[in-house]
Amino acid sequence: MNILVANPGSTSYKCKLFDAASWRVLYQASVERIGEDRGTVTHQFAGGEKVAVEGPVPDYVTAVNRTLEILGGKVPTETLSAVGFKVVLARNVTGCVELTDSVLDAMREYEPLAPVHTRVYLNAISVFRRILPATPRIGLFETAFHSMIPPEAYLYGIPFRYFEKYGIRKYGFHGASHRYVANRVRELYFEKRRDVKVISCHLGGSSSVCAVRDGESVDTSMGMSPQCGLLNAKRVGDLDPFALLYLMEKENWSIPQAREILISEAGVYGISGLSGDFRDIEKAMGEGSRRAELAFKAFAYGVKRYIGEYLAVLNGADCIAFTGGLGQNSPAMRKAILGSMENLGVVLDEKRNRETAGEGLISADGSPIRIAAVETDEERVVAGEVAEFLRKK
Repeated sequence: MNILVANPGSTSYKCKLFDAASWRVLYQASVERIGEDRGTVTHQFAGGEKVAVEGPVPDYVTAVNRTLEILGGKVPTETLSAVGFKVVLARNVTGCVELTDSVLDAMREYEPLAPVHTRVYLNAISVFRRILPATPRIGLFETAFHSMIPPEAYLYGIPFRYFEKYGIRKYGFHGASHRYVANRVRELYFEKRRDVKVISCHLGGSSSVCAVRDGESVDTSMGMSPQCGLLNAKRVGDLDPFALLYLMEKENWSIPQAREILISEAGVYGISGLSGDFRDIEKAMGEGSRRAELAFKAFAYGVKRYIGEYLAVLNGADCIAFTGGLGQNSPAMRKAILGSMENLGVVLDEKRNRETAGEGLISADGSPIRIAAVETDEERVVAGEVAEFLRKK
């Protein structure tokens, strides 16, 4: 069984082909700068060298076709069992499901809550429907891992009729990443025990924290949309709703205007005024930028606050895990988050923190709570769930 996992972005596209018998990655490809004259298509087969070709990639159909043409040179696309997608949000739909017209309609219903993500996935799904019409398209929703969060954690303080009528509640995201990280921590450091309490910190352009007990999510920082919780690169994070209403009145914003500002001018970018990328933020801090330092500290404080909440929710933790581009690669951010938490059983080893690249423990030997850097693999989780869906079907 060969499963292709498609990972679309607004101007990029990535994919991995898994052999579901061995879980080897047979092929992977990425396309950057879709819509530009100087696009790049990079691909690699198992055991082969990475190849990159530059040239115009005018649209998404071209991007997907290029990767499939390269794949078809060694693995006929007719042999694909399914194309899997890490879809985000749909009304009254979660889990791993076939992406039928009714599911796509449910995604469109909640599109205003995750506009950029949902549009990108709807476009990618439609492209595969045209190019490979006979190949099943299966989606694992980001919300699936959080479906066991209890009502007291997911309900908002609004009239209950709106929860019943519109499904207004916390759903949570980054589910595939948090699930993989929690399981990986158990494998690496706890002999695959199930009764392990993990606080998973997925930090990057999009960030969230998740409390995991016995392999299940019990709470997470994102809510009904990916716009709340931690500061994100350009998304707002937690915001008092009355502050937003006040701003809308003062600035005469329409709902579309407010939505656009909250997803494209806010977050780390909004505070720093220069970038939502922490590589730029840390560089600017080194050059004396006060606003960059403020954005850095505000983000670190938010992560620390959620870790504190989840230490209370879980009644302690066995491990705090960092993943994502920022979580794995910024010793400075990890130090800022975990500093002054010794009384809570969190003791960072500064040398290990500085020197760890990839995966590894970064806690001090005597730390009651282990701290780890973990490389996530969301595509593998999606491929596994798609394979299980097909077996059951």
